[in-house]
Amino acid sequence: MSSSTRIVCVMNGHSAHSVPSRPAPNQAPVEMPVAFRVLGPLEADGPDGRPLDVCGGKPATVLTLLLLHRNAWVSTEQLIDAVWAGRDIPASAQNNLKTYVWQLRRALPEERIESRPGAYRVRVLPGELDADVAAGLCDEARELLTAGAAGKAIVVVQRALSLWRGCPYDGLDADATSAVDRLTELHRSLREDLADAQLALDRPAEAIAVLRALTEEEPLRELAWARLMAAYRRTGRRHDALAAYQRARTALVRDLGIEPGAELTALHQQILSEEAPRLVTPPVSSNLPPRIPGFVGRTAELLSLRGATGVVTIDGMPGIGKTAFALEAAAGSGQENQVYVDVTEPTSLPQATGLLILDNVEHADQVRRLLPNDPSALVLVISRHRLTGLDRTGAITLDVLAPEEAEQLTDVEQVLRAANGHPAAIRHLVERLRNRQPWTAARLAAQLDDPTSRCRALADVLAHFDAAYYSLPGPVQRFYRLVGTTPQFDLRRAARLAGVSQDEVEPMVDQLMDLNLVAEPAPGRFVLLPVVRDHAQQLLVATEPKAELVA
Repeated sequence: MSSSTRIVCVMNGHSAHSVPSRPAPNQAPVEMPVAFRVLGPLEADGPDGRPLDVCGGKPATVLTLLLLHRNAWVSTEQLIDAVWAGRDIPASAQNNLKTYVWQLRRALPEERIESRPGAYRVRVLPGELDADVAAGLCDEARELLTAGAAGKAIVVVQRALSLWRGCPYDGLDADATSAVDRLTELHRSLREDLADAQLALDRPAEAIAVLRALTEEEPLRELAWARLMAAYRRTGRRHDALAAYQRARTALVRDLGIEPGAELTALHQQILSEEAPRLVTPPVSSNLPPRIPGFVGRTAELLSLRGATGVVTIDGMPGIGKTAFALEAAAGSGQENQVYVDVTEPTSLPQATGLLILDNVEHADQVRRLLPNDPSALVLVISRHRLTGLDRTGAITLDVLAPEEAEQLTDVEQVLRAANGHPAAIRHLVERLRNRQPWTAARLAAQLDDPTSRCRALADVLAHFDAAYYSLPGPVQRFYRLVGTTPQFDLRRAARLAGVSQDEVEPMVDQLMDLNLVAEPAPGRFVLLPVVRDHAQQLLVATEPKAELVA
């Protein structure tokens, strides 16, 4: 089993949690709900929401296999084969198995593990196993999509996706192959449903990020390619849609020796036959989105833009508050004519623009045609990249908030420690704790010190880093995952982690710095923000073989 399984074993005949007393003979037994989680390393919570001590190691393997065959009898031979998979089975295996079952019975409430000669089973009630909950949420989301309730569908899909913490039924080998394949397919289908809902809500940029990641992971998945092409088409990115088709065709021909299917081919032909999309002109009056309530910090950067003209780039990692900062700058600019443009959507601009905000810029070529021919105008170009190739008058890279600024957003110590000045992470965690009972908020806050619980709580924030990660070449993606294991490093340590020379690893570090995923606070010393490190470690656990993780 994974080392991240909660490990506090039963010792000397006593367990960490007392076993509930049995009901009196004249009372009907009351089932006490348990949360079993197998979409990653095994976890179990008791009726009070506290983690149960399933002991890790061999006892956890026994419980994982029983949960795989929940409410059905599993022979002792099958359990022994799973516990000692690939190793010699000792003569004491039967007695050892009885000890593991005894430990689990002590840890679980009620008599959840039942026995009969030569077999055991675990009793699981409806809604107690996260794999079953995920399947039910998927069905619910499909019904909502069919009914046209895309907004509600997104909420349901995100709830389902948040249940995944790693490989399903972690620790089982051949026994779980079919279930793992089924749950992996369910996870992919949920992401496709998420993209469908985002497209239905006219949020194609978000759908594109999801589908690009999915097609990178599963290049033979034609349905995902078709959705990606449709999303590009909706945003007027005809060239990108056609390029996506070529990538799909290359993968199918290379790996399967077949041409794309009818749906993909028909969509390709439709896009080829279309004229370039007409540009939609936004209104000349200010169309800026609402400012972020409770904006804090960035005083020096805001002052630097007072009275500024020309092109100023604003970059920083996902969630650092680039757009919020630009809107604050616009509010104090004194410019009457203010226009906001998301460059992922087709648009044209009025000839006279006092202040122009260009958001979600990936490269300089996207914005050159949009720059106004007005020397008195101020253009704020927002990107997660450190852009080059623009004739600019200034460049601002946003860093995390200073401790005293972060404390203006919350006084919860665990939140401040987990987010470490990252504005989106702070706001997300504060919102998560808001309107909770004091004891519930305290329990949730305490969970932030555990890496697995913290990543689960920050899932929505960490997802924003996916687009930057999937834009990297494969070797740099692997390097990013590996450096997530260390808070700071130099080129020598980085080369050792990646298994390459320092000359080879230095361009990789530069690529991560260009995406603001790595900072260099002192010459030759590089660091990752804890939120970035959580994202990298989450990817590491999800993608690297166990042997590589141990190494």
